[in-house]
Amino acid sequence: METNRMTIIRNNPQPRLAASVAYGDLLFLSGQTPKSNEDDIVLQTREVLEKIDALLAAAGSDKQHILSAQIWFEKYRA
Repeated sequence: METNRMTIIRNNPQPRLAASVAYGDLLFLSGQTPKSNEDDIVLQTREVLEKIDALLAAAGSDKQHILSAQIWFEKYRA
């Protein structure tokens, strides 16, 4: 029986996580947070989406190829 093994590629690894992890044709992102600490949800959202765009572009992809996303908010005041 032949075993097919794929390589896991960790991009920009840090002590706790990597900015992105590639496995085959899949790319996983996690822990993307805004640079600023301001209570401006529009600014924070823009910053996170820019980080995601950059990580996807570095892997040769874009947001049109996202299969699933989970978004967590610490707090939101309308």
